[in-house]
Amino acid sequence: MKDTKISLMEISELNESARILSVAMLDAKLHVAVLQGKGENERREIEKMFFGLFTHLPGIVFLAKEKQDIIGVMRMKSCEGYKPVDNPKDPIDENDVEWRKSVWHTEWAHHEPKGQHWHLGPIGVLPSHQGLGIGSMLMERFCKEVDACMAKAYLETDVDKNVRFYEKFGFKVISESKIFGIKNRYMSRDSRV
Repeated sequence: MKDTKISLMEISELNESARILSVAMLDAKLHVAVLQGKGENERREIEKMFFGLFTHLPGIVFLAKEKQDIIGVMRMKSCEGYKPVDNPKDPIDENDVEWRKSVWHTEWAHHEPKGQHWHLGPIGVLPSHQGLGIGSMLMERFCKEVDACMAKAYLETDVDKNVRFYEKFGFKVISESKIFGIKNRYMSRDSRV
């Protein structure tokens, strides 16, 4: 889209960026399974998770904007590689959201590549703007940055159509697992430089 610009997120845009991602990813199967719903309470929980990610594990965040409005968000973070993690203890209540999130994050951590890489995620575009090339613009920027570093890239996804989308940018599925019955794919991309 010719009116869409990609820029770096500024600190003043952190809250809105987390909100945009929560709207964009509310229907993701894994979010629904972990949070056990997709209503406003779950959207707020997703927003809180992304706000925490941006503040506690900062990376480089790019925004897709139409004029001043954020319509897409993409975060990339340089990672040193897999670090051993303990499996979550048996829950007192299997419906406990914090326990369910720890199961999810632990499973993802077990698939993290061993060497240095760029981790893509989250990436999301408002539902009203999906299918218009915004995600592709963000991915092109991601690939440009990663290739400039001559580095590998890695991501996780539970969305079938996203697997095909990421494959267009050189990602390949390297492993799979199920989390609360939801199929997750772990994808890697070699540098193209």
